Amino acid sequence: MSEEKVHGTTQESELKNSDGPNKFATSVGYLLTRSNPERAVGEAIDQLISERQHWENHELANSNETLYALLQHCYSLNNAMSGSDFTAKALRKGLANYIQQKGYQFKESSPLITKIVKCVFGVNRRRVNAYSSALRVAIAERVAVMNLPKFFKDKGGIEEVRRQATTGKAKTMKDKVELGRAVLESNVLAKIQSDTLNKNFSNDSLEEGVVLLATREDDGSFAIRRVVQSNAAVKSALAACASVGQDKEKAKQFEDEQRAIEAERLAVQAALKAA
Repeated sequence: MSEEKVHGTTQESELKNSDGPNKFATSVGYLLTRSNPERAVGEAIDQLISERQHWENHELANSNETLYALLQHCYSLNNAMSGSDFTAKALRKGLANYIQQKGYQFKESSPLITKIVKCVFGVNRRRVNAYSSALRVAIAERVAVMNLPKFFKDKGGIEEVRRQATTGKAKTMKDKVELGRAVLESNVLAKIQSDTLNKNFSNDSLEEGVVLLATREDDGSFAIRRVVQSNAAVKSALAACASVGQDKEKAKQFEDEQRAIEAERLAVQAALKAA
């Protein structure tokens, strides 16, 4: 299911000039940095829908360049929403409002990028699955927004990238442990000092951490039942915290993307002033 098969195109060619709307004249980056990010989501998606419709009606048969640009903006939207700050939360709320307004239905497990792709490209399940799968591969590989079109081209197109979503190797235990080590540098939840705990701690088994096996009591406290210093148990605990490392990497990527969005916004402003 390549771009050609999904859309009926016969080849990838350079984008031809058309008499349609000026492509992405209002950039997603500009929309998302306005004062009302919650409202900006709907405006950004409507802009992308307009560009998608124009692409389908005028350029679909001879170009994938605009498709890659559309997916690039979807990717940028996803990154802008993938954070825990006020703007990201407001953007996600705005997307939820937009989805409710359009009457779309999603499973709770549906990835954010799938929701964005469906909003932009409509309810064609085959198309949405192909595009969102390819973009999830890009997300997993931490491809920068600006490099997304080149990423698709270098990989041989949407279909070749999409296949990685089903045939790509799952993270090994070692990979998960490496990601989980980020939790050892995270905020301290509580400090406990006890002679009994120290007596149960063995200096002969010094790992990078210990596992405190605890139960939650009826009064809301946590009762530590055992100090576990098994290397396998510690690694299993770290692997279970792999999402912490992934979130840390995603946060860094988000910060980089935000800087890129801000740079784009400033460039647009500078261009407007110079005009």
